[in-house]
Amino acid sequence: MEKILEVVKIELHHLAIITQLIIEGIAICIVIFSILKTITKFIRSYKKKNSEEFYREIRLDLGLSLALALEFLLAADIVATAVTPSWEAIGLLAAISGIRTFLNYFLQKEVQELEAERREGRIERIF
Repeated sequence: MEKILEVVKIELHHLAIITQLIIEGIAICIVIFSILKTITKFIRSYKKKNSEEFYREIRLDLGLSLALALEFLLAADIVATAVTPSWEAIGLLAAISGIRTFLNYFLQKEVQELEAERREGRIERIF
C-alpha cells in the first residue's frame, strides 16, 4: 500500500509540473499575442488618431491582456505549490502572489479609469 501511495504522489507531482508548464505557456502566449496585436494596431492607426486618445486605447487593451496573463501566472504558481507544500515553497508563493497581486491591482485600477473615459466618449475604439 505504501508503494502505491508513493507512486501516486510522484505521478501527481509530474502532473502538477506539466500543468504548471501549460498554464505558464498560456500566459506567455497571451503576452505575445497582445504585444503583436498592439504593434499591429499602432502601425495601422498611428496617423488616424489623436495621439493622447490613441495611446490610452492601446494601454487599455494591453493592460487587460497583461492582467489576464498575470492571473494565469498566479494560477501556475498555485498549482506548483499544491503538490510540494514546503514552508519554503509556501513563502515563495506568498511573495510572488503578493507582488503579482500588487501589480494586478494597479493595472486593473488604470484599466478601469481608461474604460470610464471610453464610456464617457473621450476615447473611441481604434478597430
